[in-house]
Amino acid sequence: MALPATPSARWSWPPLFALLDFQFGAAVGLMQTAVPYWLAKDGLSLAQIGVLSATAFTPHAWKLLWVPLIDLGPWRRVWYCVSALLTAGLLLACTLISEPTQHLGLLTVLLTALQAVATTGHAALNGLMANTTRPEDKGKAGGWQMAGNVGSTSLLGAMAIWMASAFSRQVAGISLTLLVLATSAGIFWIHEREDATQRPREPLLRAAVARVKGIVTDLLRTALSRDGIIMLVLCLAPVSCGALTNLFSAMAGEYHAPEHLVELVNGLGMGISGALGSLAGGWLSDRMNRKLAYALMGGTTGLCAFAMALAPMTPATYTWGTLAYSLANGAAFAAFAGMVLEMVSAGAAITTKYTLFVAASNFAISYTTALDGRASGFRGMGARGSIAFDALITMGGICVVIAVFVLFLRKKPQAAVATA
Repeated sequence: MALPATPSARWSWPPLFALLDFQFGAAVGLMQTAVPYWLAKDGLSLAQIGVLSATAFTPHAWKLLWVPLIDLGPWRRVWYCVSALLTAGLLLACTLISEPTQHLGLLTVLLTALQAVATTGHAALNGLMANTTRPEDKGKAGGWQMAGNVGSTSLLGAMAIWMASAFSRQVAGISLTLLVLATSAGIFWIHEREDATQRPREPLLRAAVARVKGIVTDLLRTALSRDGIIMLVLCLAPVSCGALTNLFSAMAGEYHAPEHLVELVNGLGMGISGALGSLAGGWLSDRMNRKLAYALMGGTTGLCAFAMALAPMTPATYTWGTLAYSLANGAAFAAFAGMVLEMVSAGAAITTKYTLFVAASNFAISYTTALDGRASGFRGMGARGSIAFDALITMGGICVVIAVFVLFLRKKPQAAVATA
């Protein structure tokens, strides 16, 4: 009988997940920062950009339809590798379109496909993070992964803007493609563990049926539990969507922000502030109730938006408003990762359960992005209307969450103690 591998040969180093999330950051950064900026510069309205962004981001909400396939066997590394290759190819294809405003249909299809493959690889990585990190490192792993996520999203999106300005959009696409291929090679330092629910000695069909049954049972047991319902409400409510990060680059003109400032703020600035926020949020969520930490960080994000909406429309406001919002949102994302990892680290449906909550959260990001964009047309308020609406809908979402907390977490009356 073979001896099991030692833990030191199996557990993954948490900072590695920051590097491996660059493929996801490149795809989201292109859609979140570079594409809105380019389209606004080409003459598209903020409302049109909001609709395109919301459409392209929908795979992040619908991926639950196919992600359970990742849990059918110990092949999460394979899923990640294939997704990374497709992500690299679609990044290149999206930037090769010479006149995107004349081909919005094709651009939307390519961007949507890009988000679909990138989020599939991201889901596989989440499953690997839950499967290969020490139990005591879950918060740390979530913090590092989110630091890499939000950091690379901002840095790579701004890098695309800078390279397009200095050279061309095509050169920007080639650079992102090469970077994704290089950083994704870190997957070979991850050693996936086979989980005990698999039955390799059974006939293939019977084993597959048993595996699917186990995935469905584990998923339903978690989702329908009290904690699962609370988590779903937290994810579906616009508590800390950070939707404005999808529109900040398109708002730069209304704040009279020059191009180099947009690159600096949406790139290095948001990358550093988002990463620092993620590390701080991961630290904080390990020291208090993670659901409460997520709600608190959502409230902080909403307050940042309120302050920005009330301030003058100047480059200085654009700078501090964007960075403060990014810092608070990074902390909220890390708290989110920590609370989900805490719930899903065991069972047959690790990736599927994580994806369920991420998909619910991304659905909220998608509809909030579209609503934020449409709010710009309210009484001609433009960017100020979008920012004010984002603050209001965030506070509304927190009110919903508070009501759910009161409903589900209130203490039940204790039964009378029988006397002997």
